[in-house]
Amino acid sequence: MAKYDETVVSEHDGIQELDNQLPRWWVILFKSSIVFAVLYMLWFHVLGLGDGQEQKYATLKAQAEAAQAARQSDLIASMDLSSPSSLAEVVNEGSNIYQANCASCHHSTARGLIGPNLTDAYWIHGADFEDNMQVISKGVLSKGMQAWESSLSLRQRHAVASYLYSIRGSNPPDPRAPEGELIEGSDSPSYDL
Repeated sequence: MAKYDETVVSEHDGIQELDNQLPRWWVILFKSSIVFAVLYMLWFHVLGLGDGQEQKYATLKAQAEAAQAARQSDLIASMDLSSPSSLAEVVNEGSNIYQANCASCHHSTARGLIGPNLTDAYWIHGADFEDNMQVISKGVLSKGMQAWESSLSLRQRHAVASYLYSIRGSNPPDPRAPEGELIEGSDSPSYDL
């Protein structure tokens, strides 16, 4: 009679399945992970005591938005909005905003289409930089120009006005006829009327 081996659980096709003990460290780790999973589920999902991923994301997003708003307010506070900027990045940003929002009425070269020519020495609502900022911000509804203060930030409006100031006197081809008052001391381009 063959001796019965207690470690053999089953045998199929000459392959024996043994009932060996698992290493003690592995069993402790396995049981610990089960306890951790139960505690984690209770803490975060049942009792709601800990911040989940969505709350952490919302908190970090709010902190980032507050930091960005603080940086922008510091930038605006340090900017002189009463005079045009000569920084290339500000003028380039203004050019991009102008092309996206203003070129449909004033042409891509600002020579004027529906709206007036913005490159000549004739101005309807004042030629000072502050006047340009005011017109961009509040618009001229009687002439069909919308107010941009609700859709462009103060920094963006300043960039557009700085860009317009930088292209004054550029004398684009086929400009619209002058409108408004001639501003003394400005070089006005000649027009073939």
